[in-house]
Amino acid sequence: MAELTLVILAAGLGSRFGGDKQLAQLGPRGETMLELSIQSAVRAGFSRAVLVIRPELESQLAAQLASQGPADFGIHFCIQARDDLPLPADKVAALLEGRTKPWGTAHALYCARHQLKGPFAVITADDFYGDNAFACMAEGLKRGGWLMVAYPLAATLSEHGGVNRGICQVKDGYLARVEEYKEIIEADAALAGRFQGELRPLEPDVPVSMTLWGFDDSVVSWLQDALISFLLASPLPGEECYLPDVVQAGIDQGQKVRVETAQGEWLGVTYADDVPRVRSRLMELLSD
Repeated sequence: MAELTLVILAAGLGSRFGGDKQLAQLGPRGETMLELSIQSAVRAGFSRAVLVIRPELESQLAAQLASQGPADFGIHFCIQARDDLPLPADKVAALLEGRTKPWGTAHALYCARHQLKGPFAVITADDFYGDNAFACMAEGLKRGGWLMVAYPLAATLSEHGGVNRGICQVKDGYLARVEEYKEIIEADAALAGRFQGELRPLEPDVPVSMTLWGFDDSVVSWLQDALISFLLASPLPGEECYLPDVVQAGIDQGQKVRVETAQGEWLGVTYADDVPRVRSRLMELLSD
């Protein structure tokens, strides 16, 4: 069995949070969310982690993670560089004019392509997924193919503002469609979010992607194709290429994506005001 790799997308700017969420100490012993994820991954049988980061985070994260996992657990860093794009240099230079934001989660994973060997899971650095989700993912990766571990929408909201989620349609245990909804909020006892600018109602139990995906290295060619299409369409300065869009492109061309539902609790901090509740809940879940 090939070794299992955990890819952690940790280059986000934390704009709504007001800082680097990947460095926030939220666990009962001051752990960050990514430290808690690495601990869960080790227990589930993963043997290495690849962190996609901004360059200014590397020294602090390297020191912070030096003692994570057993001695043979490998930790590698990849930089999400805005100019690391699958286009000729002159086109890249033109695209970078006036661009300050990263290119999105699909680009973040593309930047780790040289470290992607065999089966791997993808998560974000600022979410708590729990042991059950990682165990479920590890078992799925051993079976091969692409998969997603989902959560019900109502379990992933914030009391302090809108959130973005990949809303999923599942048929016979396989993902049929995933669409990126933005600014999902609860108002008047109902949920709604914007899809391509249009406000649409949503059911509380609809499965959502919390960026807990399983792939093999075949996904790299899909990432490259999606980025080329996205970039050649002259995106606006704030537009991003999302990983769910890459998955959907694969589904549309026959790629099967199994869906499992996590039995444990998901926790995340979109806004700084989410911190007290998340910190308190982690204390309840993880204290000895």
